[in-house]
Amino acid sequence: MSKPTQKHKRSRNLIDPHKHNVSPPAHQADHWPDSAKLLSSKPVLVFIIIAILAAIPFCMGKYFEFNSPGAFDSGAYVYSAKRILDGAKIGIDEKPSAQMGTLLVNMLGVKMFGFGETGPKLIQAILQAAALVLMFIAIRKLFGTLPAAVGVIIASIYLSAPLMAKYGNVKEQHMIAFMVMGISCFVLYQLTDRFWLACLAGVFLSFAPLFKETGISAISAVGLFVIAQPLLKHRSWKKTGADILLLAAGAVVVISPICLWLSTQKAPLNYFPYYSFVGRPLAKLIQSPQEPNTAEATVQSTPVKQGLFMKFMPAYVRDSWKILKPEQLEQAKLRVFRWYRLLTLPIALALGSIIIRIIFLISRRSSNIKHQASRSYDRFVLLLAVWWLLDMMFVWISPRSYEQYYLPLNASAAMLGGYLIAIYHNKLKSTAYKPAWVITGIVGFILMIIASQHIFFGITKSAHSGIAYTNPKKRRGYSQKLNEISRNPQYPWMMVGQYINKNSTENDKIYVWGWVPGIYVAAQRLSPTPKAFEGTMHTLTPQVLSERVDEILQAFKKEPPKFIVDTHKRHFPWDRPPLELWPQAQKGFLPSVPQIVSQYDQMYANMLREQIEPAEALRYQAMKPFREYVMKNYKIVQPFGVNILFQRK
Repeated sequence: MSKPTQKHKRSRNLIDPHKHNVSPPAHQADHWPDSAKLLSSKPVLVFIIIAILAAIPFCMGKYFEFNSPGAFDSGAYVYSAKRILDGAKIGIDEKPSAQMGTLLVNMLGVKMFGFGETGPKLIQAILQAAALVLMFIAIRKLFGTLPAAVGVIIASIYLSAPLMAKYGNVKEQHMIAFMVMGISCFVLYQLTDRFWLACLAGVFLSFAPLFKETGISAISAVGLFVIAQPLLKHRSWKKTGADILLLAAGAVVVISPICLWLSTQKAPLNYFPYYSFVGRPLAKLIQSPQEPNTAEATVQSTPVKQGLFMKFMPAYVRDSWKILKPEQLEQAKLRVFRWYRLLTLPIALALGSIIIRIIFLISRRSSNIKHQASRSYDRFVLLLAVWWLLDMMFVWISPRSYEQYYLPLNASAAMLGGYLIAIYHNKLKSTAYKPAWVITGIVGFILMIIASQHIFFGITKSAHSGIAYTNPKKRRGYSQKLNEISRNPQYPWMMVGQYINKNSTENDKIYVWGWVPGIYVAAQRLSPTPKAFEGTMHTLTPQVLSERVDEILQAFKKEPPKFIVDTHKRHFPWDRPPLELWPQAQKGFLPSVPQIVSQYDQMYANMLREQIEPAEALRYQAMKPFREYVMKNYKIVQPFGVNILFQRK
């Protein structure tokens, strides 16, 4: 028998639904279930339904975010953006907590819409919408319409969920959009071989870590996938070289202008892109053991073993682990598993995809059939699985475990889960036991609803503490958030900001002690200090805290703030009292009498030394000049909840 011609080979491939993920011939389509017929014959209607189902949670999430002022991270980003747009030099006049990607997005938003959160939140909404659209296109091209529909709807629901999404202008939400767009463009490039898609992938992927270091997960996944392709005989080495060059070109296009701008600003090196991955490790390697880095000094006593990985972590992460007691370390671990349990659906889809892929690989190796047919999209499980596994691992880096840390793994899980749906859909089309597979699909759909019902209707226990809620018994769902927004609540931090705004001029300066920088935005006022807020006072060494206090007071000498706010916010590790600016005893604020204050300071420091740790007592002593300055030059206006407002005499 003669070998089939190349033309005949191409003809056979075109009708192989398992290999190329296309519709089978018409005589086979007659036996498809109704859902499959709908996908093939009514594409416009299908797309409209998918768009509506994805748009509902997306729009609800944006409604929540635009109506939820951000007291913490969002306020800090907006504030720093405003200061730099007004001419402050990065690292000198203004020391932002935001990384460069977050800062640039906020600068653009503030430039367009003024000193507020509207601009950055709008940009985030546009980025996330674009990411979801690209995700759908990429998954559909890779796995088919049904997997794309399931993936984009799950991503929209979980990325918009009040359980994790917070206030909109959060670095994780910006980062996720760029990771999704980068991975989607890379997948489309691999499928279509259009070079500009590889360049776009390089742009998006390289920008993601500029919001948060964990954005490296997508880059790592793509890097491993690119190198693995020629080793697995899926791509030639020549083509792999071209892939790397195109991705690198995209990265250069976006990183170079940022570096050039920072150079003109004469910004310190730690603000440059990828300093965490290049500059910090290099500094650690060449640093002499006898010359500790005082800028990143840490608490000396620690129950945590410091490995090479932890050594290169940012100071606040290392300090966070080192300050925890053994029982607190155990609670930090349990906190992660509580969050995993709340994300059962995306995690189950991702794990299911990985397990199915492993089973297929094992069956191929153990099969007697020499050349078992494989699907063209099988190889992409490696890419998506590495991305998701890294996202799952990165939530362990910091013991703080804030809710937004768990957003990224939902995006990667949604894309990876498409493989499991595609396998099921292909099996449903080809099996002779369609009723059994239809029932399996129905059961699976019901389980998906059950696994995600708390996302819509709320949770009964705090994921942070594990303690059951009371009054109300359910919180953090779509329904609870909708009720909260409808009440238009006025939080104490907003009220103190509004008071300052009404009782000061635009030229007046204020200072907010603690991590509630949203007060600056609510007050529409700025600080005279280069570092306008502090959320790591309990993890800094007493020496570094003393240096921070000195920097604040030096700025006050040049331009005293009219108002100072002591937020009394409890900071990590949450088991110690705030380092307040005017001590309060049982009978109220201490009188500004040196003898009484001295006695109180000694007694309070002894209490901290015995009940917390010696370092906390030293931190309290490091704050003494700040307390003396406030008690000498300011008067107490009134408390706004836990926020104490002081006005200059």
